[in-house]
Amino acid sequence: MTAVLDSLAAHLPWRRAPRDGWLGVYSAGPQRIVAAVSYRADGPRPSVLVAPVFDAPDAGDAVLRWHRAEHAQARANVLLNSVDYRIVPLEPPAVPAQELRDALRWRLEGLIDLPLDDAAIDVLQVPGASAGTASREVFAVVARAQTVRDWMQRCRDARAWLGALDVPELAMRNLSVLAAGAQAHAFVHLGLKSTRLVLVWQHELCAFRQFDVAAYKLDAADADTRAMLIERLALEIQRSTDSFSRQFHGADLREVWVSAVREAERISQQLAQLLPQRVRAFRVEDHVALTSREPVVDADRGLDFTFPIGAALRHGVH
Repeated sequence: MTAVLDSLAAHLPWRRAPRDGWLGVYSAGPQRIVAAVSYRADGPRPSVLVAPVFDAPDAGDAVLRWHRAEHAQARANVLLNSVDYRIVPLEPPAVPAQELRDALRWRLEGLIDLPLDDAAIDVLQVPGASAGTASREVFAVVARAQTVRDWMQRCRDARAWLGALDVPELAMRNLSVLAAGAQAHAFVHLGLKSTRLVLVWQHELCAFRQFDVAAYKLDAADADTRAMLIERLALEIQRSTDSFSRQFHGADLREVWVSAVREAERISQQLAQLLPQRVRAFRVEDHVALTSREPVVDADRGLDFTFPIGAALRHGVH
């Protein structure tokens, strides 16, 4: 799978032979950027360094200056914020691969909330219903072209190598593949403000959802309300996995991995009582070799590096 808008980054003028590393960058708020760097290691786990937190109006420029000073040979993989992109499932038209993006652009008319002239479009391939069969669906990823241009200009000004622009769903895919490999699985991340679910098979993103059951809601809930929220989350996961099994009948989805900014083990145990699949807690620290002291998650400070670490792990699945 290519990264979203990979082809745009391929034409930047300062391309050079990099080390096999990636800088993952994610906008966690209007003035906050979180980032991580990953390199292939000699051992079985990739080496990951969590970057300092960048809190400032020019946080995007600051992280790229840090990248240039400390990790200039790593490629930058910038995750788009949810407000800046849409993923639209579409039936692929019968056109040559090189014409697919242009063909999909016209099918998107009326399906997205921004003018097509202001949109940058890329395509994510989806596996077929069973191994070896052709896909009946692709994902058109539509981003605000101005956002793409802004990041390209930032990288140009910082003399940083923009290797790709991605979306959080693919960062989650990268993380989940570390744990589950090519087998069909669900991966859930209970974040600070929302919960995201991806369904992955053959290393590819097959489906995705977002829910309003977030960590802060569980923290604030009494026992009865918490039980209700966990039951609601289990129901949404079950609906998603059932839909996945109907669409991808050649896949055998037996595992649900649960990542959370708080209490991943406890939440996994509670979900395990409600779901037919095996439910397993996912801790980033179990799957990568951390080389920095900054924690992956610090919920009290409102910090979650899960997505930028996933963005930095592009080399693990490509």
